[in-house]
Amino acid sequence: MALFGKKKNKGLLPEPIDPRWVHGEGGRFPRFLGLDPEAAGLKNSQGVFAIWHTGLRPAWVYIGWSTDLAADFFRLGDDPRILEHRNKGNLYCSWSPIRKELHKGVVTYLTTVLRPIVENPEVPDAKYVDLVPVLPPGMTKEQLEALAPPESERKPVSII
Repeated sequence: MALFGKKKNKGLLPEPIDPRWVHGEGGRFPRFLGLDPEAAGLKNSQGVFAIWHTGLRPAWVYIGWSTDLAADFFRLGDDPRILEHRNKGNLYCSWSPIRKELHKGVVTYLTTVLRPIVENPEVPDAKYVDLVPVLPPGMTKEQLEALAPPESERKPVSII
């Protein structure tokens, strides 16, 4: 790691790992607007989270990290940028208690790959963080690879 400016280490990204996203009852992901974050034990819990909607055109809505998931879920539950997607299909969420020092790398990776509708202004540019590849909630490696550009358009990814 460089002390000043950009990071100098370069290389191909490792295979994405499964961060064991939290599921709700019956193995299904919790509905975002029906979740009581405090009852779920998320007060003062840290981790990475994703919000998405289902429907005719499912989409990733928001990706973030938090040191207090309950507080951030309550805040985002009132955010009109998130709420405008509730009529497009059910809003779902999941989180993973990923170590704090990996939050930015995981969220930057997921944001780059999934391109959520609502921008998270805290996500750093991929040039300035070591990306940490993880599987998104409910996705397999094969499904994640389907989001990638065709082989002919792929270039090695540098971690700068």
